Amino acid sequence: MQTPTRFAPFLIGAALLASAPALANDAAVDPRIRQVESGLLPRAALKENLGRTATLEQRMRELGIPGLSIALIDGGKIAWVRAYGVRDTVDKTPVTVDTLFQAGSISKPIAALGALRLVKEGKLSLDEDVNAKLKTWRVPENEFTKDQKVTVRRLMSHTAGLTVHGFPGYAVGTDIPTVVQVLDGQPPANTSPVRVDVVPGSTYRYSGGGYTVMQLLIADVANESFESFMQSKVLDVIGMTSSSYSQSPSPALAARRASAHRPDGARIPGKLHIYPEMAAAGLWTTPSDLARYVLYVQAASRGETGQVLTTSLVREIVTPQNGGGHGLGPSINGTGAFTRFGHGGVDEGFEADMVGYVTRGQGVVIMGNANLAQMLFQEIKGSVARAYAWPGYEIEPQLEAQRIPASLLERIRGKYQLNPNTAGSFVARDGRLFLEISDFGAMEVFAKNSTELFAPPMGPMTFQLVEADGKVTGLKTSNGREFKRIE
Repeated sequence: MQTPTRFAPFLIGAALLASAPALANDAAVDPRIRQVESGLLPRAALKENLGRTATLEQRMRELGIPGLSIALIDGGKIAWVRAYGVRDTVDKTPVTVDTLFQAGSISKPIAALGALRLVKEGKLSLDEDVNAKLKTWRVPENEFTKDQKVTVRRLMSHTAGLTVHGFPGYAVGTDIPTVVQVLDGQPPANTSPVRVDVVPGSTYRYSGGGYTVMQLLIADVANESFESFMQSKVLDVIGMTSSSYSQSPSPALAARRASAHRPDGARIPGKLHIYPEMAAAGLWTTPSDLARYVLYVQAASRGETGQVLTTSLVREIVTPQNGGGHGLGPSINGTGAFTRFGHGGVDEGFEADMVGYVTRGQGVVIMGNANLAQMLFQEIKGSVARAYAWPGYEIEPQLEAQRIPASLLERIRGKYQLNPNTAGSFVARDGRLFLEISDFGAMEVFAKNSTELFAPPMGPMTFQLVEADGKVTGLKTSNGREFKRIE
């Protein structure tokens, strides 16, 4: 899966966090490391706890995150790397700074470098119809593509008009579809066909399906497998030597992988899901390697391009395209000297986040092995921003919450239709409420008052219960939508 942005409360026990953090630079050298680790401000808190900071390990316990790894960029280099907890709740193997995690949708901006390399070599053009170069499969033409076409620029910036937001992956031991089967929605693919259903270039809409088209395009043009091309022409070149798009990586890399965990803390069967949609969600990597991507873009934006791209192409990467919130790969936030690029990622049992300033040598990459980590990531980034004085980085104010009555926790539990293509489940654990959404992760839900609920990652939107015959039949949102209960 996979998208930018997602928590639960089971206690994983002191044993899971007993291993001392591994680090590249001792905290005594830079006291800001300890400041980051001890300065987390929970996104929402009861009135009596407002303003009270927490430690990273405390928040990992509270949110049930088995393992975590962080790479901090400062002064134009990787300033420090630290690892926490365990990579597997069954065998209790500690996370190290070399542990690999699935990157989810952070796979996308890295994959974009592959297509851009082919643009640099003159084998692709940013603005030509991709059907001119696709060989194995072609984007089906229809009334929406009559005048405007699907292009590389539009694929990278999520403005190609293509469907399919993200992918759930495939359990180990099940049939794995080819990329063409995924694009056509044919068994054993578990997602709908990838099709154009709005005029290309007319609107921004996040599409993992678009990046799967780009994956096939790269393979067709390079005349080799996507994962092989990305390894030799991108990953190895920029120093991401602990990374691989292969779903069967080398034994040396496979031995370093973390295991995926569900929101209730259980390790998923087979330890991971397989993603034939590699460009959209299939990258295995480390925070340090993703930090090298950030550093490459920062340096190339200054004119230090190396072998992969030209300065002009890298500057396109960090320029919002077609009125959307994405450049050519990463999302873009802020303006001027405060412009930042990055991406979030969610796969089954893994989550990740990455952000870097375009013109400053600052940033951070965080990866975890549970679908409950995005709230924690936001708290870590806020702590980093305070400790390292990130300019122009807006830290959202802490929200006051009330306790959710036990009777409400029990009555609201169930599955709800959030939109025509997405369902979510409200689950209660240890007196707390969580909303789990496939392909988005999970988030904690709080009580705003006696009648309204809210989830911080969903902004100011609140929920009110819809009831009939004493039963909860849905939730009405403050913006007029209704989430109907389906289970």
